[in-house]
Amino acid sequence: MDYILGLDGGGSKTTVQIADITGKVLVEKKSGSSNYKSVGVKNAARNINTAVFKALDKLGIRKTVFKSACFGVAGNDTEGDLLLYNEIVFNDRLKRYLDHEKTIICNDSKIGLVAGSSGRNRLMIISGTGANCFGIDENGREAKSNGWDYILGDEGSGYTAGLNALKAIVRFYDGRGPSTILAEKVMEFLKLKDISDLVSWVYKKPFKKERIARLAEIVCRCATLGDEVSIKLLRDEAKEAAASVTAVAARLGLENKEFDLVLVGGVFKCEKFFTERFFKMLRQRFEKINFVALAEKPVEGAIKLALENIRPGNIGT
Repeated sequence: MDYILGLDGGGSKTTVQIADITGKVLVEKKSGSSNYKSVGVKNAARNINTAVFKALDKLGIRKTVFKSACFGVAGNDTEGDLLLYNEIVFNDRLKRYLDHEKTIICNDSKIGLVAGSSGRNRLMIISGTGANCFGIDENGREAKSNGWDYILGDEGSGYTAGLNALKAIVRFYDGRGPSTILAEKVMEFLKLKDISDLVSWVYKKPFKKERIARLAEIVCRCATLGDEVSIKLLRDEAKEAAASVTAVAARLGLENKEFDLVLVGGVFKCEKFFTERFFKMLRQRFEKINFVALAEKPVEGAIKLALENIRPGNIGT
């Protein structure tokens, strides 16, 4: 029997699906993050292997070569990243299961876009642990914005919302910034007693940006309670996310054309203070924009791309 492999390597977790040649999903398994910029090369390879081999074990398969495979991984933003991800994916343990000519390695934003829309002009914005925007126009041209990870980018993400919340807390503690209930609510959420505990928590090794990204939920909660610092923080994040979409749409010449925008990521759960403002900013700029909530899992986009790799023309990219 022939099998198809799809992998979604996000900033927080890795999800693997194995499907048959018709695209029917047979098994799904998860593991930790496979973004090497967050967890390192060895851990990225280990987490990819863990998810894949858990899925193979579930199917009772140990000797097979996938007919086609697609790895959509966060942090795959440059040619150098792609070279490194080739080494990560084709590691000593996994490479015997992969056909090099039928294995796609792309950014996780592409698989999310394929999962979310089949429109002629389509973009996807991720506002989750990290942030990036990716788009494809009717002529097959591609463009991206952000996705530079936690040092150079990630504006409009849960990570930057959480990080800016932490900075607001220490400014308030020092007397350099306005009063905010973030101090109380974050300490309560993390079960910490004082500012020294917070400092230790932030700088605890190994660094994992998803720990800080979790605080975006608290920022939203504080905004709901009327905290002005939290409200402004989320407004700024919405502005950054909208700027990424605007940049991609401009590069693809979509200012006056209809296009889908697929929304991915947990920050969009903060509807009043993030999502609604994000929508308003973009509607003012693009009259023909269609906002689309992701109905399928991004990993399903990886399965679609893997299938297209052996059956050209059946599924649009």
